[in-house]
Amino acid sequence: MKKHLFLGVLAAALLLSGCAKKSKGLVTVEIWHTYNGTQQEYLVNAAEKFNQSQSDYVVKVLAQDYSGFADTVYNAVANGIGPSIIFNYGSTAVSYAKEGLAVDISKYIKEDIKKGDSTMQDIIDSLPSSMQADVKGFEDGGIYYLPGCTTGPVFFYNKTLFDELGLVPPKDWKELEQVCKTIYEKKGIAGYHADGLVDNIQTMIMQSGMGYIDVENKKVLFGGEKMEKIYQWYADCCKKGYFEFNTVGKYSSEDLAAGIIASFSGSCVNDQYVKMINGEELGIAPWISSSNGVDFYTAWNRGPIFLKRADDVDKGAYEFVKFFLSPSMNSGWAKANSALSPYGTTQKEADYQSYLKNLPATSALPSVQANIPVSGSFPNVNGGAQIRNILVEYLNNVVDNKMTAKQAVEKLVEDCNKALNE
Repeated sequence: MKKHLFLGVLAAALLLSGCAKKSKGLVTVEIWHTYNGTQQEYLVNAAEKFNQSQSDYVVKVLAQDYSGFADTVYNAVANGIGPSIIFNYGSTAVSYAKEGLAVDISKYIKEDIKKGDSTMQDIIDSLPSSMQADVKGFEDGGIYYLPGCTTGPVFFYNKTLFDELGLVPPKDWKELEQVCKTIYEKKGIAGYHADGLVDNIQTMIMQSGMGYIDVENKKVLFGGEKMEKIYQWYADCCKKGYFEFNTVGKYSSEDLAAGIIASFSGSCVNDQYVKMINGEELGIAPWISSSNGVDFYTAWNRGPIFLKRADDVDKGAYEFVKFFLSPSMNSGWAKANSALSPYGTTQKEADYQSYLKNLPATSALPSVQANIPVSGSFPNVNGGAQIRNILVEYLNNVVDNKMTAKQAVEKLVEDCNKALNE
């Protein structure tokens, strides 16, 4: 990202933002978002409740066009007229933090603790230990982002076909291979497709015990023979016809529904989109969360990122998020997003427990919930997003016979370390 002044973009931003002036003596905090429907309604109501709960700040929720949102926000923030909060993944906060445009809320947490208020610290501490890197994994140790709600991959499969062949959802990668081998030999179709291949690769890396990124020394921890085996195994499964590397239709959900593949791992939101078209039954199960005796499940956390304005505005943004992540409010946000809360503080809340107990029978969320105790995340560092792309790129080269697994892994490690040091 570069600090170019796009006049058209910034003119629109100015109209939306004002200049963070005080409104009737109150400090104005702006949230820019691209939500609609239930999420937008909940966010607006949350701001109204916060505004009524105290007399120092007023939070304004401003809807923006989805198209060009990232550029609009960055250019506005870089020129001192942007929002204080946007909702996105922790990786989005990396560039802002690197440019000094994000707010490290650690200082506010420390101030609270000195005053005897451990609310925010307790909320963060209630995250699963394996998920702490998503919050505390920035290069300088600062906290620039917090999860708002959690989703993750689950296993969608043709239950009718599985039952016919006497198969059950796999619990580890070896079982996945055997299931797919049986399906291919008996039915002549690929048994599996990864809708979100990079998440599969990352999970196998962590379950192999290699580790992911050495933040201090800016280098990846994966590579060598273990990584070569992962690439070779996956490529072999594709070449044998057990796995489908690319979709035939536009989406994995389409291929499963049409009988082109027998299963896929993908976002839990697919429970709304998979419509089996041959009278067959859709099955949903937890995705692989343990292998080689190591537990790890990739959770997807999206939440507020703290962007710099002025000291009093930044403090107001912190106070709003502390309110927003309180158990009752965070429970409502999880429901509005058809998602889960990663926080132990929220999970104890009666309304949240009721929400989980009354999910539709067709919901995939219980399959995500089953893996939350072993869910993990990755450090939010410069180059982290590029590594995700590089992991897929070089596996693709092995599948396409452009490189051997050894060649691909050697170049993979080189390119990943380069990305971490740019």
